Amino acid sequence: MEKKITKKSVMAVISTILAAAILTGCGIDENDLSPAPENAPPEQNDAIGSNRDTNQNIPTNEEDNGTGHQFTKFDLEVEYENNTKFEVEFEAEGNGEAEVEDGINNNFLQGDEAYKMLSPLMGQLDFVQNAETNDVIIQVLDVFGLQDDYQEFELEVIFSDGTKKKYEDKR
Repeated sequence: MEKKITKKSVMAVISTILAAAILTGCGIDENDLSPAPENAPPEQNDAIGSNRDTNQNIPTNEEDNGTGHQFTKFDLEVEYENNTKFEVEFEAEGNGEAEVEDGINNNFLQGDEAYKMLSPLMGQLDFVQNAETNDVIIQVLDVFGLQDDYQEFELEVIFSDGTKKKYEDKR
């Protein structure tokens, strides 16, 4: 029995390939973390997102979860005198969720606004799972533009490979 290649079967294969290419290439990337355009307003040097140099002697992890950073979850709480707190919650999985409670500057963000603000900062954090707690604390404080005179520092992260780590310090 001889199989014939018909025009119908060729068109079906071509249609399937084209449909796959179109669906792959034309999707909306809700996790687009491309840098801000050149004409964007300059960042402020406040507690959130100071542009200080964060290149410290901390081992780095080049792996990320496709979002430009290596965490699927990042939960930070830094407490200062007079019960002043700086809190960040960031989840990269799914649609991504974020919240910032900056009691230092009375800046409170949530949802897309918080996610867009935090995502580049998450990309600046390059410590690995086995980094020393003190090195992680120094880097996090630097990236977020926070003072080191805190009373309590708590950070819980889930790395993109699923590893959970907690970094704490009380003074």
